[in-house]
Amino acid sequence: MKRIRSLARVRTGHRTYWQTAAFAALTVLAGLLLSAPVLAQECFDRAELLSLTGDADRPRLIAADRHVLIVRHARKVSEDCNALDCPLGIAGQAMVTRLDTLLGPEDFDAVYSSSACRTYETALAAGPVEQHAAAPSATALCGGGEADRSRADAQVDVSSSDARWTLVAEHSNTTCGWVGAIAGEDALAGTLCESGRLSSADYGDIFWLHRIDGVWQLTVLEGVFDVAE
Repeated sequence: MKRIRSLARVRTGHRTYWQTAAFAALTVLAGLLLSAPVLAQECFDRAELLSLTGDADRPRLIAADRHVLIVRHARKVSEDCNALDCPLGIAGQAMVTRLDTLLGPEDFDAVYSSSACRTYETALAAGPVEQHAAAPSATALCGGGEADRSRADAQVDVSSSDARWTLVAEHSNTTCGWVGAIAGEDALAGTLCESGRLSSADYGDIFWLHRIDGVWQLTVLEGVFDVAE
C-alpha cells in the first residue's frame, strides 16, 4: 500500500510538472505574439517618424518597400518674399530642426528640392540635396549655377528609383502635384491636397507615400513639424 501511494505521488508530480511547463510555454508564446507589433515598430528604420502615425497605418508602413516623403518648404523670412533666393526665417529654421529630428539621424537615400533656397534649405534636413528648376523660367540654383533638370525630370527619377527613403521639398502650388505624379490623382481625395494645391497657411505637413506590392498609398501627417512664427 505504501508503494502504491508512492507511485501515485510520482505520477501526480509528473502531471504537475508537465502542466506547469505547458502553461509556461503558452505564456511565452502569448508574450511573443503580443510583443511582435512593438518589436516591429522598434526595428523600423525610422521609428521616430513611425511614432507619429496611427495604429491602423503602422502595419502598412512597416510592410512597405519604398517611402517617399513630400513636404512644403518651411516658413520663409517673410510671407511676401517670393524670390528664388528668399531664405527661411527663424521659425522656418526651427521647423527644419524639428523635421531633422523626426526623420532620424541617418541621411535619406535620395533628397530632392526645387532650386528655390527655401525648399533647398528645408530639404537639407534629410541629407545632401539634388535640385531641379523651380520653374521653366526660374533655373538658378540655390548656392549658384543653373539647373539642368526640370521638375518633371525629377519626378521620373523618383518614380523609377529603387531608393528606400526619398524626401522631396516643394512649394504650396507644387507639393500636391508630386503626390499625384507618383501615386495618381485619386490619392489626393480627402486630403489637404484635394484642391490640387496647399493653402498659404498649410505648413509642417508630411505627405508620406509608401509602396506595397507595387501600389502606392498615402498617409498624411498634418502639421507635425510646424513651428508658429
